[in-house]
Amino acid sequence: MKVEKRDGVTILITEERVDSLDGPKLRDAVKQLLAQEPCLKLVIDMEKTLFLDSSGCGVLVSSLRTLANNHGDMKIARPTPKVYEIFQLTRLHRVFEIHDSVGSAVESFT
Repeated sequence: MKVEKRDGVTILITEERVDSLDGPKLRDAVKQLLAQEPCLKLVIDMEKTLFLDSSGCGVLVSSLRTLANNHGDMKIARPTPKVYEIFQLTRLHRVFEIHDSVGSAVESFT
């Protein structure tokens, strides 16, 4: 995973898979970022993610809840078509604010 900063917003770029093996890495990365910056504004850039399973969905929901409990927020940017389909099937597209670009996700925080 790669982390970038833009206009006071942290961007976390996910790997090719967000599943039971790689999901805990994402969860740990979010917790580590939150420890460094309370009220974290986070964009999860999923452009490279080709596979998302129920465990990965759970990590994303858990991360959103953790951030919300700490006065932070999280948005999803550039999900691949397969990942967006999973969001629709699980109705998580109603839970997450999903953007077509990282730029629009970053701008939505202002």
